[in-house]
Amino acid sequence: MVYLIIAVIGIAFIGVRLAASGYNKRVGEELNSAPNGEMAQKTMLITFPGGRHTPVNYLREGNTVFAGSDFNWWKSIAAEGTRLELLIRGEHLTGLAKVSQDLDYTYEVFERLRPDAPTWASRLVGAKLVVIELD
Repeated sequence: MVYLIIAVIGIAFIGVRLAASGYNKRVGEELNSAPNGEMAQKTMLITFPGGRHTPVNYLREGNTVFAGSDFNWWKSIAAEGTRLELLIRGEHLTGLAKVSQDLDYTYEVFERLRPDAPTWASRLVGAKLVVIELD
């Protein structure tokens, strides 16, 4: 039974990755056109150096923005940090992003970032926490 569950999650993970490029474009367009819409309440648009855009769920607490990464986009962030541009509810922001190496901190933040998602799911896919300190 456990192997079946893992297989289903793996297949779903691959399917999501294949569909992500089209989905990302539609979400990006919605975030730009409806900055006060339902999607913009929990999703921001990250722009990496070089211009690549990725929509991700976020949690903002003061001058810190948290994003969970279940996919490989976090690998674009250098160990010493990478400057990113963010679009949050129509506001253009910049900040320095780093990937958290502290697993206890990561899963403590995930409880607030993803309150409806089981912690085991983030652990299973090796989710990473990206911490962005705003300018």
